[in-house]
Amino acid sequence: MSAPAAGARRRLTLRPEGPAAGGRVGGLVGGVVGGVVTWPADRPLLADVVPVLDRLGVRVADAVAVPGDGDAPATRLELLLPAGTAPATALPRLEQALAAAWAGETELDGLSRLTVGAGLPVRDVAVLRAACRYLAQVGLGLSRGYVEETVLAAPEFARALLAHFAARHDPDAADPAAAASAADHLADLLTRTTSLDQDRILRGLRDVLAAVVRTNRYQTDAAGAPRPALALKIASAQLDLLPAPRPAVETFVCSPVVEGLHLRGARVARGGLRWSERPEDFRTEVLGLVKAQMVKNAVIVPAGAKGAFVVREDLRGLERAAVQQRVAAAYRTFVGALLDVTDDRVTDGRDGDLVVSPPRTVVHDGEDPYLVVAADKGTATFSDLANEVAESRGFWLGDAFASGGSSGYDHKAMGITARGAWVSVRRHLRELGVDPDGELTAVGVGDMSGDVFGNGMLLSDRLRLVAAFDHRHVFLDPDPDPARSSAERRRLFALPGSSWDDYDRTALSAGGGVYRRDAKSVPLSPPVRARLGVDAEQLSPAELVRAVLRAPVDLLWNGGIGTYVRAADETDAQVGDRANDAVRVTADELRCRVVGEGGNLGLTQRARVAAARAGVALNTDFIDNSAGVDTSDREVNLKIALSGVPRAERDAVLRAVEDEVAAAVLADNALQARALSVCAAQAPFLLDRHAQLIGDLERHGLDRDLEGLPSEAGVERLRQAGAGLTRPEAAVLLAHSKNLVREELLAGDLPDDPSVAGVLAAYFPRAVRERWPDRVAAHPLAREITATQLANDLVNRVGPGFLLRLEERHAVPTAVAARAYTVATRVLDLDPVWALVDGLVGSEVPLAVERLALPELQAATERVADRLLAAHRDPAALTAAAPALRAVVAGLEPAGWLARPGAAGERARALAAELTAAGAGPELAERVAVLGCQADVVDLARVAGTADVGRVPAADAEVERLLGLPRVHAWTVEQAGDSHWVVAARAALREEVDRMHWALVAAVLRDPEVLTGRHGAALARFAAVRDRAASARDDVLGRACVVVAELRRLVEAVA
Repeated sequence: MSAPAAGARRRLTLRPEGPAAGGRVGGLVGGVVGGVVTWPADRPLLADVVPVLDRLGVRVADAVAVPGDGDAPATRLELLLPAGTAPATALPRLEQALAAAWAGETELDGLSRLTVGAGLPVRDVAVLRAACRYLAQVGLGLSRGYVEETVLAAPEFARALLAHFAARHDPDAADPAAAASAADHLADLLTRTTSLDQDRILRGLRDVLAAVVRTNRYQTDAAGAPRPALALKIASAQLDLLPAPRPAVETFVCSPVVEGLHLRGARVARGGLRWSERPEDFRTEVLGLVKAQMVKNAVIVPAGAKGAFVVREDLRGLERAAVQQRVAAAYRTFVGALLDVTDDRVTDGRDGDLVVSPPRTVVHDGEDPYLVVAADKGTATFSDLANEVAESRGFWLGDAFASGGSSGYDHKAMGITARGAWVSVRRHLRELGVDPDGELTAVGVGDMSGDVFGNGMLLSDRLRLVAAFDHRHVFLDPDPDPARSSAERRRLFALPGSSWDDYDRTALSAGGGVYRRDAKSVPLSPPVRARLGVDAEQLSPAELVRAVLRAPVDLLWNGGIGTYVRAADETDAQVGDRANDAVRVTADELRCRVVGEGGNLGLTQRARVAAARAGVALNTDFIDNSAGVDTSDREVNLKIALSGVPRAERDAVLRAVEDEVAAAVLADNALQARALSVCAAQAPFLLDRHAQLIGDLERHGLDRDLEGLPSEAGVERLRQAGAGLTRPEAAVLLAHSKNLVREELLAGDLPDDPSVAGVLAAYFPRAVRERWPDRVAAHPLAREITATQLANDLVNRVGPGFLLRLEERHAVPTAVAARAYTVATRVLDLDPVWALVDGLVGSEVPLAVERLALPELQAATERVADRLLAAHRDPAALTAAAPALRAVVAGLEPAGWLARPGAAGERARALAAELTAAGAGPELAERVAVLGCQADVVDLARVAGTADVGRVPAADAEVERLLGLPRVHAWTVEQAGDSHWVVAARAALREEVDRMHWALVAAVLRDPEVLTGRHGAALARFAAVRDRAASARDDVLGRACVVVAELRRLVEAVA
């Protein structure tokens, strides 16, 4: 309930004036006191005053208008106070509450009665109110009124709760001993609860406030006034009552004009703030979004975050401008409250940057200066507003606080999110054998005024958009002329505030039209029926939208808001998007070949998996549309690096490097999409590795059911069917692996190692890193940028399970395995090779070249990293080994490696010919073809010792010939459908064969006749066992074990 007047300059006062005349009013005996209220403006109607006092637990017995002080109007009120309250203490609290309510500083609800009845200060009641509101958002399942009545019935508990809160957060009274005593008292009071509901409510309030790590409750402005909104920063991981997934931290903001919540996946996190129109469950709304943001942000430095706020004022009946004004004011208050509990960075001449906590704030969570926000639904134009708030406070990020805005990158003008999603679409089409630059039929969700939809539909002049819809219209153009329809779409995109209704009807093909979503029915022409594959001559708008989603086309492009596809075994209620229940279809109804997810949450994850298994090519929204957050993060990090550079000069630099930033962002999209293609192409073969990775990620907090990943039984069913994970499932592993690798790298020292300093420099555009190398090196997020880039580079190149295999094989932590990867990359000089394979968006290498090159690159990297870890467990020794090994590799040109004798050389020469035939250039073909030979570099160098390494290949070829090792190696190669233990057994045998092979090579180097001379009989025995095993037809693994045992005897004899 709102007070009837607010915003006046003068403050309401209440002056006691003795007991009521005669002590009896209207049949009420005793307890009636008098008081004169001096109003801040015009005297209100009594009808407006009575409900306010009633909410405070005070009844009005009589009222008389009287002169006030000076010109102020006043009213003498005879008031009946709550039973058991003393006027001497109750009236000051009543004045405080009444003045705050009249000024719009507090709300009037059931809890307001605690001010007068329990003697609690207004601001303390606000803390209880916020805790109750937060409990409602997390799904307590009890009505607000019931919760308030429960608290009102437990005033002793309320006082104890606030005493505990003050002992932890009041800077004038914080006392750990008092906090511990108060916590014990609360625990004792909870043992006295008499019902389950009462216990749930009071225990929930206790737990919520105990999890608060910062608050602005005790902050004031220069005049001593409180903050306009209360902020509670909550350590979510401590709250068992929260549903999964739990963010790392969330800040709840509560005030009479705005209520909101900001969820963060880690201390360094970013994401949009949206205007929500779901006051009862905006946390549910934003929780699903932050979950998607967490995996989307795997490509950038910050983890995922998301915020939502609701406007508490009634906006019905207001003009659009007035609504926008109130939303902006609420947004400003919300952002200000978030900053209230955020640390700042200040530059100290002696000590460099210092982190400074907010004033009058007791901090329980360590340093936390990184808070960045972004535009979202309903706040697309608010970046400048957010930056204005940050800069007015002197916040260290300045206008890097909110990306975009007048001094940032305009995502719509760049078309970056759509361009990033189109990278995925291009790959899908290429893999389907469809020319992505040729004519394509498409249907879409959105309209041309939107950023993602509009830009996406302009990326090809040969696109034939046959149908689309948004919340207002359905657009139908069954046989569009590509050139003419493209020009008309371009016109609509440039027309401010356009809708499908603005489409020039003369540009439509025969039978096309634009129809309102609120029409009774829509007639369907024969061309439309043929295009959509329906028989009905007319459909309701909802039925028509479903028909559009089911259309048999090349591409379904989602650039809108809402969830339109679910799995057949999901219900609409489970989807959680009631607005689109009437138009949603199931995944098995889709007839498109490709889905491009420019918008968020267009399909449920289970729908994506089902569609992929049915043959639809798609990734996930967090893969396809990550270019927007990638661009924003690069903008923020550029602004941080250039802090202190004159604004005009800095802005000129940002504009100058915009194309380079966009190219880097699109490369990230391309590399993620390619990594998923590798996973999809080898899905059955990789199933065991993926299953092991899921288990490892579960141990680090992943919920496989929540993420839509198969159970252990589900994995076994896939194994039996000879199948593997789909692209959407692999995308989840890709993102979570990157996040985990980044976390574990940050926990170690690899990001600080000089050997990876180039990773940080390469992140920034050339003009910046060359002109300001010191600023780049001293970037406040240098470690985070390095760790993020390393994690992305590693997982994109060698797959999400690479590190786990090295960790398990060598019992080393992630940081050491990652170091082995970086050393292997340097030893083999792989960065130039990867650059050749990566190509550029629009000028990609042929897919046939990719299919040959990528497995070679991955296998060589893993082989060298594996051998390095076998020889050097110590991180420093790993790094130190690189130069000498690099020299061995560089000692021979590719042509020299191609001339290597034996099976390795033969394979390299054949592969070079294959790559050339597939379309690879000479340099790429040679470099990739010799990787299998170069991958032996660690063993080559070790076996050679101080001798000439050039002698080793010949000895290696001789051992290979005598032992017939290619046949033995073939028995140890992993096969699709192998169980985990079979995979492990093959790997163990393969490793033992390698070890013994190189032991024999060393022996031959010492004595060329060792095998054919003194130990000829042992060699013959081995050859006989090998040949008998080769002629057998059953139990490959058993045969391999016997042959390896015989090889071991040979090695022992030679040794």
